[in-house]
Amino acid sequence: MNGSALKIGAKIREARRHRRLTLQRVSSKSGLSIGFLSQVERDITRPSLSSLVTIARSLDLPVSAFLHSPDLPTAVSRADGRHAYPMRHGGPSVEQLSTTFPGQLLNATKLHVPARHRSNILSFEGEQVVYVLTGTVRYKLDDTIYELQAGDAFHFSTRQPYEIVNPTDDHAELLAIGTEPLSGNGAADHNGVAHSRINGG
Repeated sequence: MNGSALKIGAKIREARRHRRLTLQRVSSKSGLSIGFLSQVERDITRPSLSSLVTIARSLDLPVSAFLHSPDLPTAVSRADGRHAYPMRHGGPSVEQLSTTFPGQLLNATKLHVPARHRSNILSFEGEQVVYVLTGTVRYKLDDTIYELQAGDAFHFSTRQPYEIVNPTDDHAELLAIGTEPLSGNGAADHNGVAHSRINGG
């Protein structure tokens, strides 16, 4: 067990006690078991970043309150070394710009949206900033439609279900930066794309 894990457990316990919350209450708010939460606080189990985000939410804190990364690694993403990963035939493809490392809070992707594409309803824990590089896209949140063109940016909470539409006959490209961690290999799993079950057309 390293010092970082110990520090995380202590911070979680301190934050919970400061708010006068029992493990039962945090369990109810987070959906995580009392046994798991107890092991996390005692540093017997180290939570995944996804679990840590859930715990932080139940304590009304940002996940950064529990993370300590004094020397974050740096990386250069070369254009000729990246690949766009298609999510489905005829649908969008994702080009991963950011790398992964312990304690990572942000991820960035370049999303290629084909003409006349409409996604399914999307939703994930976190927030996202989208910057339109080329083309036109529409983001629909509830009954509000936000039409974005090249140069426009949109910052929103991705807890709120939304959908992405390219209403034109031209390809669109977006830069998407979000707080949800990446997992697995290849394309982003949690950048508002893999949760979408995107359909072409």
